[in-house]
Amino acid sequence: MAQLAPKTEPAINEADLTADRWEYLFSLPEFVESYFLEMLVDKRDIVMVRLMMNVTLVMLPMAVLLFLWGSFHPLIGLAYVVINYALFIQRYVLTLHFSSHRKLFAKGNILNQYPAYVLSPLFGLPSGSYYFHHVVMHHIENNVFPYDVSATMHYQRDNFLHFLHYWLRYVIAIWVQLPYYLFRRSRYGLLVQCVTSQVLYFIMVAALWRVSPQATFWVLIAPFLASSFLLMFGNWSQHIFVNPKNHEDSYNLTYNIINTDMNKLTYNDGYHIGHHVSSRLHWSELPQWFNRNINKLAEKGSLTFCKVDYVAIGFMCMTGQLEKLAGYYVNIGPPSTHRTKAEVVETMRAWFKPVPY
Repeated sequence: MAQLAPKTEPAINEADLTADRWEYLFSLPEFVESYFLEMLVDKRDIVMVRLMMNVTLVMLPMAVLLFLWGSFHPLIGLAYVVINYALFIQRYVLTLHFSSHRKLFAKGNILNQYPAYVLSPLFGLPSGSYYFHHVVMHHIENNVFPYDVSATMHYQRDNFLHFLHYWLRYVIAIWVQLPYYLFRRSRYGLLVQCVTSQVLYFIMVAALWRVSPQATFWVLIAPFLASSFLLMFGNWSQHIFVNPKNHEDSYNLTYNIINTDMNKLTYNDGYHIGHHVSSRLHWSELPQWFNRNINKLAEKGSLTFCKVDYVAIGFMCMTGQLEKLAGYYVNIGPPSTHRTKAEVVETMRAWFKPVPY
């Protein structure tokens, strides 16, 4: 008599393991995808190529038309921004994010620079700046101030006024702070690249302003203001919980979100601890990393939530809805590491406190 295979319990993050991908709006013709597949370092990243081509075919022509139009009703400019952000902002930023960590094409292929220098300004991201800010600074310094100037550790992270300071500091000072960081760390080659990118970006904005101030505002300046707020709120929310007793440990300076629709749109960005522990890990492997390390995550006291997203978590934290947020908390690992709802709330409050530097 054949022996039945033992029944196994479904993984706690089963929804992420079997999820469809929502990062792009439409696929490309087969011959176009075949062309890119031949060049991709990892064929799983065809998802990113689809999204970049979606932006190229939808938003780039619209932006060009606004400049050709020159003068138009402000509602048309507003409609452009709304369409851009409703369809693409979250998808694009995370495409840029993961393609910055792992190049899509072989070293030296100019297509690697296409999103950073051509598409990024459409989303308010100055050409080339994201790589220096996020990959070179944020991940190397790991949310530790003063070297990571985007660090959250020294703020009271459930205080909205502290967040406003954090956001405005980015808007006003990042142009100087980022080059100065590279100088202090003796990254002189990257410093030259960073400053050159910034100067060329300002030259581009000034030149396009002469063509059409109105189009320049809606295509470049309004997105910069909107995206600076959204990106800083996103980073703030991702690093809103920092263990003051262990603030340099990647397991204690962010948290994971599982079984959420957000992960389908953002290349599993909810697995933020795994991404900080191993930033070069392919985005499709993050749910498996979580399962392999679930006991370690539990033993280190890491936080895990489910069926929620970073925006909702940040909002609940800064509006005092910790009891509600604790309802999304997931106990993982051995029972000895589990927290009660009251203990979750107590931990969150303790992990809001500023960490001296």
